[in-house]
Amino acid sequence: MASDLLSAEALQRMVIQSELTRLGAEYSIAVDDHDIECVLDCFTDDGSFERAGSVHTGRYTLRSFYIAMMDRYRFTRHVPETLVIRDADDTEVVSLTTGSAELLYGDTLMRAAYRYHDTCRLDDGRWRYARRKLDFLYVVPAEAMSASMVDRNRIRWPDAPPSPADFPESLPTWETYR
Repeated sequence: MASDLLSAEALQRMVIQSELTRLGAEYSIAVDDHDIECVLDCFTDDGSFERAGSVHTGRYTLRSFYIAMMDRYRFTRHVPETLVIRDADDTEVVSLTTGSAELLYGDTLMRAAYRYHDTCRLDDGRWRYARRKLDFLYVVPAEAMSASMVDRNRIRWPDAPPSPADFPESLPTWETYR
């Protein structure tokens, strides 16, 4: 049988991959649905979310952060695309998730491509985010996508000056691949 060919370690990694993919989907749907309790349940009690150097830690602080974020947008649509496990053991996993989003910010439809750098922990029988860090390849008004891609300043919120994207230019391989 094919299952006899899988080692216990490989099978466990597949189970973790599946459970983390489900966690990412649940998180995205909960954020889009403004289901704050489900969003918070995706994190450990001491979990943190980081974006642009701002870190929000613990359920009380995360609640305030997510409510403010949900109030900021008229709607959101997050689509997790890939999940790569970087390191794993029985109780903690380090992973990278890529995705895209549409965000209605005031009257401006924004498009985004992102990466989440996650540390997940097995907590009360299920995987939860212990740390979630968000980086953007771009976040730009939909109608200005092509004009917004000409330089590194691909973070273009309507009420702020353009700023540099988090990646790929910051990656160590970006200039060293030759």
